[in-house]
Amino acid sequence: MKRSPSHSSQTTAPHTGRIVTFVLGALAVLLVAAFLALRFAVYSPATIVPGENLCLIGYYRLDEQGLDGFKDLIERSKGMAEEYTVAFFEAELDEHGAVKTFALSLDTFENGDYSGVAVYSYADRSLTYDPPAQNGSSLVNAPNPNSTLDYLSEQLKRIPLADQMSASGLERFVLQYRPHTLIDENTPIFDGRGKDSFPILDTARYNAGEGGTSDGNTNVVFRLYNGWSTVEGQQYLYVFDPLEAETAEGDPVAIMQCDYAISGGTLKFTKTHGQRWIESDLTETELAETLDFYRSGLYLPPASAFISPDDSLPIAYFYGGAPTLKLTFDEGETWSTVPLATAAEYGRAVTKRAIGFVSPQFGYAALGTDWSMGAGEHKMCYFTFDGGQTWSAKGLPLTMTSSTLEDMAMVDERQGVVALSSGLDGSYPLLYATADTGDTWNSIELPYESLPPEIQYLSNVDGISYRDGSFFLVMGQGDTGTMKATFTATDLVGPWQILEITEETIHNVG
Repeated sequence: MKRSPSHSSQTTAPHTGRIVTFVLGALAVLLVAAFLALRFAVYSPATIVPGENLCLIGYYRLDEQGLDGFKDLIERSKGMAEEYTVAFFEAELDEHGAVKTFALSLDTFENGDYSGVAVYSYADRSLTYDPPAQNGSSLVNAPNPNSTLDYLSEQLKRIPLADQMSASGLERFVLQYRPHTLIDENTPIFDGRGKDSFPILDTARYNAGEGGTSDGNTNVVFRLYNGWSTVEGQQYLYVFDPLEAETAEGDPVAIMQCDYAISGGTLKFTKTHGQRWIESDLTETELAETLDFYRSGLYLPPASAFISPDDSLPIAYFYGGAPTLKLTFDEGETWSTVPLATAAEYGRAVTKRAIGFVSPQFGYAALGTDWSMGAGEHKMCYFTFDGGQTWSAKGLPLTMTSSTLEDMAMVDERQGVVALSSGLDGSYPLLYATADTGDTWNSIELPYESLPPEIQYLSNVDGISYRDGSFFLVMGQGDTGTMKATFTATDLVGPWQILEITEETIHNVG
């Protein structure tokens, strides 16, 4: 039976209306969801103030939006610097890759000078913000072009995070970033250097190296793991090309270009901020005896080891109770051992030691004792013209006084300086210069009184050079301070004047 037109219109119109209403409602929900997904914070104050702030993060996926949403919070933070780089980032994610909690630390700068670290943390609808503040660290920070928020955000969007999380076997998902991440050679990684995309691998295939293995030259790395340990347990390491390769060698914040490290009963050296290490041939027993003699934990006296970026110069260092010299001219492939003196020759323990080379043939050393009542102290200097095979001994000024040896450095085979302690309360060393390879020494005066207030003491000769008709003498604070003062003069005995004040990384690793 045919329905009448009037009956059909009466029953169809309400049905059509319900469909339209449903579609419009669904579209509205999708639009709201899309809006919330694009927003980092569904709610946050107009100004982020120090301390706790009420904040609600929306459905924010790092693999889709990277770190872009964090910019808004940073720009609205009271007292925040305009120039910053990422010092640390870690976020706990849900199974879809959306942020649940996060911690973010930023190194901040003003006109290129370090201003301190700013810290953000989010959990349970609370955003805590600590504005830039110096933390008393001995690390020296400079803007890191490979750790800008924009660059890291761009790399982060390349990671197929949600899919890899599904294949990972992890029970908890945490994504972490630290600058200057060095991954040991042959460690499995996702190697994205020079590539457009990453594969998605289960645990077995990843650990088999199907995503790549580290060559030891990594720098920009994101780590997906369970959040409990970066040493043990499964993790997935995403490696990216640095934005500026020339600034991506090793870890210049924590490790000097030429430095040493002691771990696992081994002494090793680097000329590349820790990018590559050269092991010494000391046995674990010899190293333990040396550290016990110095009584300074895992530290060597700053002047007792010589490491230069110039590959033609040796690595040289003193070890043991008797001042025995170790030398290598082939990056640690072979080492030679040269006893320079004995405690019997000095009448007591030889605790003061300095070593250096100007050329592959010419080197210098200085040895001395502590001061004691009645006996004073004793010190000598030594020179080699055959690459350390033989050494000749010469005297130093103010022997048998309270002026103990601090450091020594040579410009060339004839000219150099020695630094001596100025007494129990002396903040600056006494300096003497030689122009005849240690046959005679003359006192020189540095304008210590003109140093800025931030330099309250100097102790070591970090280097001396001659170029374009002038001498340049760099004085530092050893392992206890990061300040350096450079002095210049046209004559070795002076007059000297302050050229510049700088701050540089010092030895921080064990």
